[in-house]
Amino acid sequence: MSVKHVLRLSVCAFALSAPAHAQLPTAPAGVPHADEEVVVTAQKRSQRLQDVPAAVSAYTSETRQIVGIDTLQDFTNFTPGLTYSGATDRAFVRGIGRQTNTNGSDPGVATYVDGVYDARTSTIGISDFFMQRVEVLRGPQGTLYGRNSIGGAINAISKRPTDTFSGEARFTVGSYDVRNAEASISGAITDWLRARVAGAYYDQGEGYFKNVAGGPSEGGAGIRRYGEIQLEADFSANLKAWVKVSSGSVDLRPRSRNVIGAYDYAPYPTSYIAPGSAFGYLLGSYTQLGTATTNPGVDDHRLFSANTPQTARLHDNVAVSGELTWDLGGVQIKYIGGYQEYKYDSVSEIDNTSVTSYRFPLSTGAICGFIPGCTPLQVFPAQQFNYVEDKRFGSSELNISSTDDGPVQWIAGVYYYSEHADQESHFNAPDEPQMKAPANGPANPLGDFVYAASSLDTESYAVFAQVDWSVTDKIKLTGGLRYTHDSKDGIESFRITCFGCALPPNQYGSLTPAYDITSVSISTAAAPGVASAVVIDPVTGNAIRALSASWDAVTGTAGIEWHPDADTMVFAKYSRGYKSGGFNAGAISARPQTDPEGVNAYELGYKGSFGGAFLLNAAFFYYDYEGLQVPLTVTTPGGANLTEFVNLDKSRSYGLELEAIWRPADNFQFLVNYGYGNSKIEQACCFIDGTDPRALQPGASPSGPLLGASQPQSLAGQELPMTPRNKIALAATYTLNFAPGTLDLTASYTWRDQAYSNVFNRTYNRMPSYDEVDLRAVWTAADDGYRVIAFVKNVFDTEGYDDALGYVYAPGYLAATNAVQQTLSLTPPRTFGLQLQLRFN
Repeated sequence: MSVKHVLRLSVCAFALSAPAHAQLPTAPAGVPHADEEVVVTAQKRSQRLQDVPAAVSAYTSETRQIVGIDTLQDFTNFTPGLTYSGATDRAFVRGIGRQTNTNGSDPGVATYVDGVYDARTSTIGISDFFMQRVEVLRGPQGTLYGRNSIGGAINAISKRPTDTFSGEARFTVGSYDVRNAEASISGAITDWLRARVAGAYYDQGEGYFKNVAGGPSEGGAGIRRYGEIQLEADFSANLKAWVKVSSGSVDLRPRSRNVIGAYDYAPYPTSYIAPGSAFGYLLGSYTQLGTATTNPGVDDHRLFSANTPQTARLHDNVAVSGELTWDLGGVQIKYIGGYQEYKYDSVSEIDNTSVTSYRFPLSTGAICGFIPGCTPLQVFPAQQFNYVEDKRFGSSELNISSTDDGPVQWIAGVYYYSEHADQESHFNAPDEPQMKAPANGPANPLGDFVYAASSLDTESYAVFAQVDWSVTDKIKLTGGLRYTHDSKDGIESFRITCFGCALPPNQYGSLTPAYDITSVSISTAAAPGVASAVVIDPVTGNAIRALSASWDAVTGTAGIEWHPDADTMVFAKYSRGYKSGGFNAGAISARPQTDPEGVNAYELGYKGSFGGAFLLNAAFFYYDYEGLQVPLTVTTPGGANLTEFVNLDKSRSYGLELEAIWRPADNFQFLVNYGYGNSKIEQACCFIDGTDPRALQPGASPSGPLLGASQPQSLAGQELPMTPRNKIALAATYTLNFAPGTLDLTASYTWRDQAYSNVFNRTYNRMPSYDEVDLRAVWTAADDGYRVIAFVKNVFDTEGYDDALGYVYAPGYLAATNAVQQTLSLTPPRTFGLQLQLRFN
């Protein structure tokens, strides 16, 4: 172990020398105090966490306060088996998640807020000011949760209205010009009606990445707003209702990825269908913002040079959710439902330079030289990706369950989900006049070289039932089944235009045209999921066709629990998980449809506490995984590289997860969380790596005949994406009691092994291992009237990673043959701040 690792671990070990005074108020990380009862609803009924026969991590709002779990990335640090990419907003549990955000694909980890399915993973990271508890259920939840929970489920539970009048306000200031405010009022309106009103404003003025070209900093910067109103009513002793209406908006500069390799100086970089930008640096006639002519990200991964600011906006967002509970004495009927809609749009730069224009040189004897009025082409190479999403979705669940204390407990229900999603992706060169007026097609007003869009309707319904039978006071059996039917219908649109790919600018100069190559880049053949012939709209130039498909599955679980004593449980379970088939909507590709995913999951677990001073939860799992949906590269007849979905035949994985708490003294608590995961793709051949289409990079596995100029590869033996082999989290917390109040001191250390972001396990797709140390001090007044929190996150300013991808350079413009440019997504650098909380009751 290196000196720096020893130093970082010693920060956590420092707490071992602190004096003892009082016990901690809560337990850090996903396991409770050895003598504390944390109640969860992981099985849709209230249970002690230690009584749930499944791998579950639960984080109360107080736990998050003491340890400093603020974001979804923080949850992953303390949850074995859970990973998250902020660059793509994708969560993975035990290697199962989603590989693309394309419309028509679904997550593999289901996220819920108050039991209502939410299509956005990022909503789980909302502040603990609003959430009472977050539960992470690891493994397929094929019976009680169903939709898209093949990897697991994350459920956030809101803070509810209080019986007495109370209020709270929080104010946070910190590095990177952070200024946050949160406030709430709660209490009884009548003896049967309670309300809570809460809102927040989050402002980060400075980003984690600096634009050396003079534009605004990016990464974490921007403004977030959120507000909610809740009502909770007791219509009678047996009939209760709750409803929440919320709205939020964001205006961000959200960069997390940065190119860390040299620019590609080719006139047409690999896969480009318009002139490249960095080529201008080889000429004497370019204009740009700033002065950088080489990529500043090579030497400092938090520097970039760009002339297009990256922005993201969430607006027109409203959500309604609620539940109605009717207790009939021994039986409870519950309705859970919700609806949400939002619009989202973003702009990001593709060319990664600040070049605004250059003159493309003519070759000796160029045709342009013989045409009167023809001059060298003035290129405006800025390239952008504009993304637009408009989504509306809602769900309803009606269940009936037993509530008595008998040996048989049961729950049964029906579920319905509906979604309408419009998605547009514009890859464009907005300043190129030729792109806006193709020579052989209708106008292209945004200058798109690729336009991909879709409008899809999704419906899903299910019926489910689960029975738990306590055969004896020590043995319990569980069995459950769920039937799910999914359908997706809609249309997709696609257009592709190239500039200079038919008549090169070094020959035709200012007369170089842009050509619409849609007709030679799409598939017009019949295929599964295709519901109509392709039609090219003469007004827009878009190729359009209908898509339609449906899928169904029976999933379920079977398990056994053994309770040798009141403090110990051993369980074994089998679960069948399922994720709906889908579409690669928006490409008019030869294979738009993917089949469902399925997993047979086997788990052996242990939960036990020893004398109130030590608690250990352990789980071993083995997965037989079928049909992993993966987007892979294909080369169109027109020469562009596009993406198609495929299903990989077989994968397998196994792992061990440990969550332990040791409390050697009343004032001291020490946490160790560890996760080990081993995965392998067993049957998968043969596919093209878009970064290495000729299979020339180290580690490539050529297999099968050439497809044009591309060499397919076998994926057998590759690890599943986003699956680090090892993860560890350590946290030590001390409490010191004084007459005016209590001081909690927490030091945590997390380390994550390297992992790959792609099924092609290559160096350019590898996220290196990294570690992080956080420090936190929480002062709470004796009357709980105020609290002050001081924190430093990532004390040693280490570089962390949650995504990586590669891009192969065009031949001949770098000394290294077949060199690859890497892009990394970085977790936040060192941050620090101070928070003041004020409360009244």
